[in-house]
Amino acid sequence: MIMNNNTLILVDGFSYLYRAFHAVSSLSNSQGMPTGAIYGMGNMLQSLLDDYQPMYAAVVFDVRGKKFRHELYPEYKANRSPTPEALVAQIPLTYEVVQAMGFPLLMKSGVEADDVIGTLAKQAEAAGMHTFIFSSDKDFAQLVNPSITLINSMKNTRLDIQGVQKKFGIPPQLIVDYLSLIGDKADNVPGVKTVGPSTAVKWLKTYGSLDAVVAKATQIQGRVGEKLREALPHLPLTRQLLTIKCDVPLSHSPLQLKLKPYDVNKLRQLSTLLEFKSWLVEIPPA
Repeated sequence: MIMNNNTLILVDGFSYLYRAFHAVSSLSNSQGMPTGAIYGMGNMLQSLLDDYQPMYAAVVFDVRGKKFRHELYPEYKANRSPTPEALVAQIPLTYEVVQAMGFPLLMKSGVEADDVIGTLAKQAEAAGMHTFIFSSDKDFAQLVNPSITLINSMKNTRLDIQGVQKKFGIPPQLIVDYLSLIGDKADNVPGVKTVGPSTAVKWLKTYGSLDAVVAKATQIQGRVGEKLREALPHLPLTRQLLTIKCDVPLSHSPLQLKLKPYDVNKLRQLSTLLEFKSWLVEIPPA
């Protein structure tokens, strides 16, 4: 699929990098430096370039440290295991490879990569562009609209409005309400205890929105109704934590994210250091 000049590709950097790390975890160079995540990430980005040939693109990474959600809720992501040291060691060179391949590399402290991606996607929409978000993170489904599509290249799935409806049973505009009801265990964000996807979808179809479910909380019977009423005090915060922020001040606009040509010399230097012989063969001449 070849993109036109009115299309922006945004890659969720750590979604790609974690996938690469687990897929090629045993690879290292002769000095014992782990290199599998870098190798997998570079190959996935090359496949994206081959398949889509974008003009505008960026790879967005989280900055280490606390984000504004931690200020709202100190327990946010408190259940996460530390990033494996073998992956941490590969992050700086991953950044170099990404940039040498011509991708703008974006990071913003205080917010998450999701928020940077959401902001750029909305800016692109306002500029009349279409955005393709490449990530395995289900939270991005809340952004899907006629101008924003979510692609999970790992599973070869593509979520437009109809795709979100088919996958979740609700339209994109109800995804935040849906996530608020079921909670997000991966991020340690509480929802309504005992409420899973089927109950959340049933309530949203019956009442129309999270606000309407809350308004009818006293009428919902049984144990699940009790759990809903117990959750009412924290549901506004849960919704705020799970909503992607789309007004982050950024130094780049979508039209400033032009893909650059390969930095051939830098790629050769990195491929030599990392001992990626197949890359050395494939890198075009300067």
